[in-house]
Amino acid sequence: MYTIRKSGWMSWMLLASMVALLSACGGANDKAVSGSPQAAISNPPPASTAGSSALGTVSALAQTTKSVATTLSPAPQVLYTDTLSGPTTGGENNLGAYLSIFGRNFGSASDLGTNTKVYIGDNEVANYRYVGSAKSSGKTGLQQITVQVGALGGAPVGTALPVKIVLNGVASNTDNSFTPSAGRILFVSLSGSDTSAVANNMAKPWRSLQNMTTLKGAYFAMQAGDHIVLRGGAWHDSNGQDKTWMRFGSGIYARNGSASAWIHITAYPGPINGNAIEDVHYTTPAGASGGIAGPWSAIAGTSGEFISVSNLRMDVAGGANRDAAPINLQYTAGPWRVVNNELGPWVAGSSATLNAAGVSGHGNGNKVLGNHIHDIAGTSELQNHGIYADTTAQNWEVAYNWIHDITGGSAVQFNDNEAGAGSYTLPHGGIWPGFVGIRIHHNWLENAAKYGINFNDQGSAHKGTYEAQSWNNVITGTKLYPIRINSTATIQNMWFAFNTVYNAMTGAAGNKAYIMDEGFGSGAGIHNKFYNNIFAFGPDTQAGTTWLIDYSTPSTTTSYDFKQNLYFANGQTVPAPATLGDSLAISANPLFSNASAGNVALQASSPAADAATQPSLFAVDDDMVNTARPQGSSKDIGALELIGGGTPPISTPVSGVCGSANAQTFSVAPGSNLCSAGLASSVSLIGNVSWAWSCSGANGGATASCSAAVASNPNPSTAPSVRQQYSGAITPGATTHQFAGNVSAGNWILVTVGVNNNAVGVSGTLSDNQGHTDLDAFTSLGQIYVDGMGTDVFAVKASTSGPYVLTVGIPNQGSIHMVEIQNADAVNLLDVPLATSSGPRFATTALSSPTQTTTKANDLLLALVDLGIGNAIPFSPNGSWQLVSPQAGTSITSRLYEWQPKATGAFNISGTVSGSGAGYPGWETVIIVIKGQ
Repeated sequence: MYTIRKSGWMSWMLLASMVALLSACGGANDKAVSGSPQAAISNPPPASTAGSSALGTVSALAQTTKSVATTLSPAPQVLYTDTLSGPTTGGENNLGAYLSIFGRNFGSASDLGTNTKVYIGDNEVANYRYVGSAKSSGKTGLQQITVQVGALGGAPVGTALPVKIVLNGVASNTDNSFTPSAGRILFVSLSGSDTSAVANNMAKPWRSLQNMTTLKGAYFAMQAGDHIVLRGGAWHDSNGQDKTWMRFGSGIYARNGSASAWIHITAYPGPINGNAIEDVHYTTPAGASGGIAGPWSAIAGTSGEFISVSNLRMDVAGGANRDAAPINLQYTAGPWRVVNNELGPWVAGSSATLNAAGVSGHGNGNKVLGNHIHDIAGTSELQNHGIYADTTAQNWEVAYNWIHDITGGSAVQFNDNEAGAGSYTLPHGGIWPGFVGIRIHHNWLENAAKYGINFNDQGSAHKGTYEAQSWNNVITGTKLYPIRINSTATIQNMWFAFNTVYNAMTGAAGNKAYIMDEGFGSGAGIHNKFYNNIFAFGPDTQAGTTWLIDYSTPSTTTSYDFKQNLYFANGQTVPAPATLGDSLAISANPLFSNASAGNVALQASSPAADAATQPSLFAVDDDMVNTARPQGSSKDIGALELIGGGTPPISTPVSGVCGSANAQTFSVAPGSNLCSAGLASSVSLIGNVSWAWSCSGANGGATASCSAAVASNPNPSTAPSVRQQYSGAITPGATTHQFAGNVSAGNWILVTVGVNNNAVGVSGTLSDNQGHTDLDAFTSLGQIYVDGMGTDVFAVKASTSGPYVLTVGIPNQGSIHMVEIQNADAVNLLDVPLATSSGPRFATTALSSPTQTTTKANDLLLALVDLGIGNAIPFSPNGSWQLVSPQAGTSITSRLYEWQPKATGAFNISGTVSGSGAGYPGWETVIIVIKGQ
């Protein structure tokens, strides 16, 4: 809720009358903004929702006090999307691409598709998959909606259409767009096949993202406009180019998108209305070179352009190669969009050198938006960062990210490593001017071994341009300077406005400062400006820290221009801000709401409130959490406005909670479902008997300790067995069926469906929550259809551990059995084909099955007996058969039996049907031989 700093009924009436006029206001995505030099950014000021826009206008017109009067539920605010284009046909149900949208006020899961609607152009999207927290929401509070776009009324390819979210009839801004493209959907799954995969067919995915050994995988089918959709699971592939998961190649293996047909790599968003995006978790193994990478320098400008990557979880194991970044743009000419990924941890392990970042590389127009980048370790050289941009990078936007615990380097670093500013030829021609068009905003940067934001070059070029704007960032806990400018560029325009820097410079160092000038600090072209920021020492700020140190060419009050910042020395002795030329400085305690808990929002009595009266460097009309500025008579100094939504969602402790992998059994370290709340640590092997990990809380919340058992190596003599079973009734229409417990990844799931008057293979659907969306996605083992009854048998492998939910849609009544089988052959479930048999129409006496044969002594035998229309007609088997799964009282009474003969050869099943029922108490059997290892 947004709160107005104005009392009285008049402001309430004014506000109510203005909401309708202002409900469509918002920021500009990928559009230039007038004013001072401004790159195309996802949400430049003004950025306001209906609520915040109206509140800001009311404040400007009528506010005279700081009291709280009323609240308003704001309109949705769309800030950015993960990709800018995609196909509107093909893929799942022939409904095209999946699109993720990020912003605020999207409603809850119960609103999705009802109270919350998404429109592209004039058309509502085809279906809804997810609404909830974005990856960086722990500090930014952002929400995410993921949809499947659908046909969009046949919108033409290449035409950009506005994206709009409507919540309870109130519309968002419409300045973000999506362009239909002519691409396809390429699915990639751990259970897929590179030889039988088919584009647009979810049931026939590729196994590999890129396999350079076989020259197969989705990469080799990829073309402009395609979306590559990865299925959930623990990925460890390193058979891409240069031991990566995937790297863009050269010549006939070059792949590029275009401005209206981006290549997009993303996670499968789960079932329709399932509200559960699949966890695609890639770990770079030891000795490998990273996750998704751009081209090498010799082919820059020929491959890896117009690429977007979203919704993935990527980390790096100890001992990986030096540049094993989860997402390494390398020498791309750009642009790339890296959106809503969790990147980290990166474990140093035995690596001699680590020299990259969670996101690193070159390129023009790259956007790194809304990622959670954390625990990036390094060696003593501290050259492994949160985000790192290298020579030839320009027009980068780094926004809405939560970057923390970068123990290997800086949170955000721009470094002309090759001293190429003003001299290097760009891939598509022209000379690289330097780091120009850099926009860093709305980020939370916390705990880095070096710097918060670092602008650096090699001190040898003495030419080129550095031009950057940084606003609405919180920087805290850096061991060295939170802001560092080490550039010998002869033109410098590094501008910082409305940032909050607190409790930084926490590590011992020879020089201690909040701002370090180590390059050219003066000269005709040097205009580095610091307006309306909070610079506050905290309890961990090293004694002797000062505001600014000129380590090289000393600055002047013209070249380093400080205006109306708030300075808080927290008891230390520091030169007065007037020595910086800040004649409008405020030297006072900023009165954060709860600094010890990480809440740097302002208290009502803060001297920073309404204190930003100096004309702005550039337009900043919202705060870090997109509250409109001002909320009072003037803007507040720092990253957060006092009232009106300015308090970030960080003050409430959140405890870690173990996920569904807890207490399960795994033969390899679990890689998914580790935590249902909190941040998962790496998984450790304890004494070869258990897997251990923790789910750390946030904001002072408790940390949960979790564990799973280590599965013993299957003994080939160990027979397959039924781990758990389920039986249920089927009614006409869609019914849902679920095991009581979680399934284990790699185990087979056997499904038998018996129906009255029809076989499911003739008329019906099957789908589950592990990515099998239609009948073709299941392995059909056979069927029988006799005299009023039909039974179909299917098998599928569990791709991930966790709940297993199956949906059956048929027009008839019937029964279903699901059996989870462990220790079966990993490739072929059946030893011999199914055998089926049917009895006389009115059989009520002994029956016998056709003879089957086991070929292994540890085969498991299953017999399904379906009894026809009647009321719970019992069947009693002869011999050693044990009842596994009964289902009685439906139009088909159905029972599943098992037997372990421990011998090879022929067997059969016989028994007695007792009693009778209305209709046709006929019967049928299906004999299944489960193959041992």
